[in-house]
Amino acid sequence: MGADPVDEAAIIAWVDGELTGAEAARVEAAVANDADWRALADRHRRMKARFAAAFDPLARPPAEVISLADVRARRAAKAAPAPSHGWRRWAAGGAIAASLVVGLFVLQDRGGAPGGGVPASVAVALNDQLSGDAGPVRVALSFRDRNGQYCRSFTGETLSGIACRAGTDWQMGYTAPGSAPATDYRMAGTDGARATAIMGMIAGEPLDRAQEDAARRANWR
Repeated sequence: MGADPVDEAAIIAWVDGELTGAEAARVEAAVANDADWRALADRHRRMKARFAAAFDPLARPPAEVISLADVRARRAAKAAPAPSHGWRRWAAGGAIAASLVVGLFVLQDRGGAPGGGVPASVAVALNDQLSGDAGPVRVALSFRDRNGQYCRSFTGETLSGIACRAGTDWQMGYTAPGSAPATDYRMAGTDGARATAIMGMIAGEPLDRAQEDAARRANWR
């Protein structure tokens, strides 16, 4: 591996499609001629696929529900004189700015339990649910961190983030604003930041469903 004119960062950039031309061809040739580089490239592809499966559903906007009452209200509004919208633009900007501030502090008011633990409803989901199972708390991904502890990424109505097993409890390792109702403003970048946090914590690859089930039956120890 050491004789190849590439490194791990170049392999990952190539898999991610960030290289072009001669640089991409150089890395592609190195991967084709070295089993270790091929294994690294394959591992990164698997990681990308698992992350996409875990986080893409969270990023998709919910399907629109048509309300007949709303349709009638919009029709009535079209028939009414149009008021000045200057104050509405200001109010909308202020509401978004306020929601960003609220997003930063919501966890302090409604989030984890004292001492970094998780609320009981989240603990139940982390103990019992497999990734992708439906519920008020949705677990997206499970993995072992670099200390060998099980960690699980989850999204709830008021608390989202990554919790790791500590003895018989779950402790928050990363917190993010919780998922908001479809009618509310949702802070952009939450899932991307969480994925970055996972990459800094994970050892090896995410657990598949069979591995999760085995860990669950062993009480995540």
